[in-house]
Order: sequence, then C-alpha cells, then structure tokens
Amino acid sequence: MSSNSLTHEERTAAEQREADLHHVKLVQVDQISESMRLLRLEIHLPGQVKASRCVPQAGGFTITSTPEDARHQKERSGYLELAIQQSPKNPPAAWLWRPKKAILGSDVLVRVGGSFVWPPPTVDPAKIKRLVFVAGGVGI
Repeated sequence: MSSNSLTHEERTAAEQREADLHHVKLVQVDQISESMRLLRLEIHLPGQVKASRCVPQAGGFTITSTPEDARHQKERSGYLELAIQQSPKNPPAAWLWRPKKAILGSDVLVRVGGSFVWPPPTVDPAKIKRLVFVAGGVGI
C-alpha cells in the first residue's frame, strides 16, 4: 500500500498527539486563494457544547493561528485557525470544502498533535547562534 493511500491516522501513528478530543465551533470560512480556505474554529469552554459533528475521518491540517489565539480573553473566545487545501479525494478536506452555509456553525471535534515544533525538544535554544528558515507548504 503506498503512503498516498494511507489515512492520516495511519501515516502519523508514531507522532505525538493529545489523547483528548476538543469541541470547537466553525465560525468563519475565508477563501484565501482558488484552492485554499482559512477556517476559524472557536474553542468551547466546558459546558458549552450541545452536539458535535465529526468529519468522516481524521485529517491533518496546518494550524495558522498562534498559541495565544487559543486562550480565552475577556473580549473574545479562544480560537484555532486552520488552512485547508481543496482536495476532493481527501474525505476530511472535502467535508470542510462543502458550501460555507452547509458547514458554518458546525460543532466539530479536534485533536492536536504532531512533532514539528520549534524549538525541537532535543535542542537548547540558548546554544543557537544563527538560524536559517526555509518555508514551504500551504501557508506560502
């Protein structure tokens, strides 16, 4: 079986991920290019959730918001923003690319995970003298 036919969960089985699922509400969909959407997911506080919908299967998407954005503030709820590339053959992406009216307001479940973080756990940032970042992917 090629890596393209594996599900996201199969492909990333060895990666770190939180055990808990978190309830979020899809509150904003912005079309940022012909094939890219930016979704804002408002984080529910305990006791706020009525019902949840799940996309057909787990999918890995790029988080574009900062950790600070996820914190609840007096003036706003915490949120996550995700960049979602149009991909009709990827069930989670296809679900999130349905018409905006069909998905706005949906309560969904998310799990945070992955090991691509800075600084890597094995690196002491105090010992770094120079950095070169090379960017690529959906956010570029």
